[in-house]
Amino acid sequence: MAFTKTAGVNYGTPAIVLSTTAASGTNQQAIRTDGQIIAFSTDVPETIAYGQSAATGTDPFASRLDHDHGMAAADNVSAASEAEMVAATSITVFASPGRTQYHPGVAKGWANVASDGSSYETYSMSTGKDATGIYAITNDESFSNITYARLVSMQEAVSYTSTTSDVSVGSYKVRGFNASTGAAVNIDFCTSTFGEQA
Repeated sequence: MAFTKTAGVNYGTPAIVLSTTAASGTNQQAIRTDGQIIAFSTDVPETIAYGQSAATGTDPFASRLDHDHGMAAADNVSAASEAEMVAATSITVFASPGRTQYHPGVAKGWANVASDGSSYETYSMSTGKDATGIYAITNDESFSNITYARLVSMQEAVSYTSTTSDVSVGSYKVRGFNASTGAAVNIDFCTSTFGEQA
């Protein structure tokens, strides 16, 4: 059965507005049951940008559940090259695990060495023993020159001491001896290296 406008009834266009608060309204017009309320717009959701601040927004329409936001392309940040790690000046690249060792402030190798020349733990170097109190340290990667830093930390009695000698870009010796007598002695020690590698 078709319905027609009843005398005295004035029909209006639905104008319900989505809001954060409820209101009773004052309009005296009727809304037909087949009227259409605008809840969604055809606006494309805003693209999310890096550094974008949060905001409540002013759009009077709701977002659909299946809407998609555009995403800003990844920042153009690349891994530092070996040269950039060595220079240690760039603030626009990141240090990757595979190149961190090239930074001047990072040890290029280290080892915890037992008195028999074997190593308890080691990184980027190998160890051995030539004779009593003389230990051979070989760098996995050679340095650019022989002025690289070689650090040795003793794990023996205070009367023992150590020094490095026979330095080349690829290796050096650690010598342990009795500080009082000068006699060579076997020692436990830790060693590490810093500098620019070739």
